[in-house]
Amino acid sequence: MSRPSVALLGAGHAVPERVRGNDDPVFAGIRRDAAERGVPEHTLFVGNRERRVLAPGESLVGLTALAARRALVRAGTAAGEIDRLYGYLSVSEHLAPNSLFAVHRELGLEEGCMVVPVNTEFTNWVTGAVLAWEAVLAGHAERCLVACGAAWTAAMDYTQGHSVSIGDGAGAAVLGPGDRMVLVDYAADTTSAEYGVMSMAWRPGSGADGPTYAIHPDAGVRAFLTTGMDGPPRLVERLLRRHGLSGSDVSLVAHQASRRLMDHWAERIRPAAYLDTFEQWGNLTLASAPATLSAYWDCIRTPWLVIVGVGIGAHQTALLVRV
Repeated sequence: MSRPSVALLGAGHAVPERVRGNDDPVFAGIRRDAAERGVPEHTLFVGNRERRVLAPGESLVGLTALAARRALVRAGTAAGEIDRLYGYLSVSEHLAPNSLFAVHRELGLEEGCMVVPVNTEFTNWVTGAVLAWEAVLAGHAERCLVACGAAWTAAMDYTQGHSVSIGDGAGAAVLGPGDRMVLVDYAADTTSAEYGVMSMAWRPGSGADGPTYAIHPDAGVRAFLTTGMDGPPRLVERLLRRHGLSGSDVSLVAHQASRRLMDHWAERIRPAAYLDTFEQWGNLTLASAPATLSAYWDCIRTPWLVIVGVGIGAHQTALLVRV
């Protein structure tokens, strides 16, 4: 018996209304330090003009639920048809449970809908899509929703260079049987020797009320310039080679940390189209892939699509989709 084709049935996104430009006073310390001392990390995170920021009183749960509702509408799927909810919200309201359970509540999903938080920053959505795909292929689910929301602007140490690229947002997609946007293959690499060189943790003296993100000034920067720069192109090239494809056959959606990374990946992979929302939304961390997919949903003209996630830990995952 042939296995059903599992497809992306529809995607949705949501970003806050509040815009933070490059001239925002919150970045003043970074600009001053960079000018005085040439902070290396600051030079790695370049290329965005704006980013979106949750305003006081706005909820990451509400933003992620809005993205999910838009995905459901685009997919022509009712909330009651969703068998599983994969994804992650970061930074979650609680250490445990993850706020993905609150998204289940906000959407009014059925009690029998399993919630599966996927804690693989920043590949949460891509990994969740793979898990959902496998669940449908196994016959344990018919339709799955994969939703990720990121509110890292409140978890930044704004003395650190990487904070300039961070924005808030959410993205989601529905997966199920279909004959367009069909999931075909994936590939993943793990470089666990780099465990801990980039991390979200409680850091006394950071000035934040909760955990903050940090990149080790030596090992973390080295990982950015080696694994970060060259790992995703190697992974994508291997995935495409398995199917006799090249970059010219695909549109590319990738992690959006910095234009320096993205330009290097574009040069190495040479996609027919490189789809990104980095200039206006910044680095949405775990929400970049689904939000960008949604933004370009009706504009993909190539026969193939590759979606690449890059994660701290460190790891990369790439998903091949037949458009």
